[in-house]
Amino acid sequence: MATRYLRSSGGSDADNGTTWALAKATITGIAAIDTAGDVIWVSQAHAETTAAAISFDWASNYAGPVRVVCGDDAAEPPTAMATTGSITTTGNSNITISAGADYLYFYGINFIPGSGATGTASVSFGASGGRYVCESCVFNLASTGTSSRITICSGTINQNVVELVNCSLQFSATAQKVTNTGGGVLTIRGGSILSDAAITEFMETDNNARAYIEGFDFSNAAAAMNITSATDSGIVVLVRNCKMPASWSGSINSGLPGVGSVFELHNSDSADTNYRYERKVRDGTITGETTIVLTGGASDGTTPISWKMVSSADTEWKHQTLDSGEIVRWNETTASAITVTVEVIHSGVGSGGSGDFTDKELWLEVQYLGTSGTPLSLFVSDAAASYIAAAADQDNSTATWTSEPATPVKQKLSVTFTPQEKGYIHAVVKLAAASKTVYVDPKLTVS
Repeated sequence: MATRYLRSSGGSDADNGTTWALAKATITGIAAIDTAGDVIWVSQAHAETTAAAISFDWASNYAGPVRVVCGDDAAEPPTAMATTGSITTTGNSNITISAGADYLYFYGINFIPGSGATGTASVSFGASGGRYVCESCVFNLASTGTSSRITICSGTINQNVVELVNCSLQFSATAQKVTNTGGGVLTIRGGSILSDAAITEFMETDNNARAYIEGFDFSNAAAAMNITSATDSGIVVLVRNCKMPASWSGSINSGLPGVGSVFELHNSDSADTNYRYERKVRDGTITGETTIVLTGGASDGTTPISWKMVSSADTEWKHQTLDSGEIVRWNETTASAITVTVEVIHSGVGSGGSGDFTDKELWLEVQYLGTSGTPLSLFVSDAAASYIAAAADQDNSTATWTSEPATPVKQKLSVTFTPQEKGYIHAVVKLAAASKTVYVDPKLTVS
């Protein structure tokens, strides 16, 4: 474990990097001598450029991550952080941050592959399951080649874990994007897309990859940008509290999700709203609705909201259901029966009497604390009792909706149970009728 120094001006890879006066000149040179646990200070004036592809081989490990930190070289070690150190390649030359599985922290570094180029020049993390945290860094795809990528993870099994904190991403062609395949885990907290080419898709991904994006500014992307078009299985993508492009018309996922994949967007919009919602899974989509809403129902405090659930053609009872997000409410009652209810409305598209949905097509499932002396939960629903049980119409309702779909049918989903402990009630609406639309008020009433 040591403190080392990197500065392109006045530095030399023939020096040992132990002081600013003996600083290494290139990141390749400093990576050749590092040891586990090193802190590598990069001068705020560092501006390294190479005409060839570069790849760094670090000596980091889980117990001794290497930190590469940009700081003001007026002091040794620096007493002020900086964000202006840069590593640039020209031509169709990639930057590979790690040649293997490494454990690295970067602060204030600008990675710029392909300056002045028109072909493919990408920046990528390691090739085999490392952990990387980058804070206040810039990833700038300077080449205009459409295949250039910011590659978080790639390959069949890679499983890199990458966290970008207040980082900026810049693209030079509308088809450029982030790649997160091979089971990678990407977390983005804060940051933005810098103004340049208005990309049309943010991320490509495949089986078992995960991405959690929060507080990120997408506003310089195209108005029709999709977060992804992924169709593989086991993918989880969550976008929350983000700023979207003006008049955003894109989707969390423009493709058909694979089995077990979940794509969710919460409270992310270009307008001054805090209720936009989208959930997309193999069995259908759920979107936030502000026109067909229950009077006195769910609200963000200002705007009434409901969930529009649209099931796929393959949805069916107990096997392939379109499940809503959780509707949660704190419960204080114990040892006494309570009934929780969710109101719904639709266009009379169920198979029951008068177009009602039956308890094999639409139901409410509730998880509650039903075991005294332990947090072990129990589950109860108003679904049909079994596969062979006859279907029964769900109860009709007289609730008032501010607006209604054509030929409206109002119903309510209710379950009764006896909590034994105080705690949260978690409720999920399940739609098992194929190719149907229903509007759900995401608010639990308790009686």
